[in-house]
Amino acid sequence: MTWRAGAVGALTTVLVGCAARCPEPTAPPAGATAAAGDHGAGAAAPEASAAQQHAGSEHTVTEATPPAAPSVAAEPAPPPAPPAAGSLPEVLIENVGLHIGGGPNDDATKAPFKAAIEKRFDDFRRCYVHAEDPRKGGTFGVDLRIGREGGRAQVQQPRTGMKGTELRACLVRAFESVEFARPARGPTMISYSLRFTLEG
Repeated sequence: MTWRAGAVGALTTVLVGCAARCPEPTAPPAGATAAAGDHGAGAAAPEASAAQQHAGSEHTVTEATPPAAPSVAAEPAPPPAPPAAGSLPEVLIENVGLHIGGGPNDDATKAPFKAAIEKRFDDFRRCYVHAEDPRKGGTFGVDLRIGREGGRAQVQQPRTGMKGTELRACLVRAFESVEFARPARGPTMISYSLRFTLEG
């Protein structure tokens, strides 16, 4: 019994000493085991990754480049629009008669009356679009009674061979808008005539 107890004690001492000096075995890293156990799969992985990167690069370029727009033939320019109805014709207006009732009828006495009426030539020209036969031309005459203080005259006895009710009314209104200077001899009656001639 004494020998056995001594042997067991010696064995225990040896085992305890070994445990203190020898480290326990550790498991190999997972990456090393995979590389050692499946060498073929480890080699193929980089190739697959490179292929995926190449495919992704091609896909990106395709999306970034817009498709070419289809060519469209230029449409021909529209034809010019016809002139508007009632457009202003090219017409020449001139005075063909001015007579001062009771005289004198010299150029110097007539000049202020003529100058006042000529300021309205553009209005007369605009009235001419109402002529029923604008290619024909014609004359238009009136009597104008100018007051002592001048200003706008009373229009009397409009006369014309041109046809057009609105033409006649428009020309009368234009004469009514003329502003005359104060006549040198008091109230004055004048007779005045215009001629409309198409140019060209």
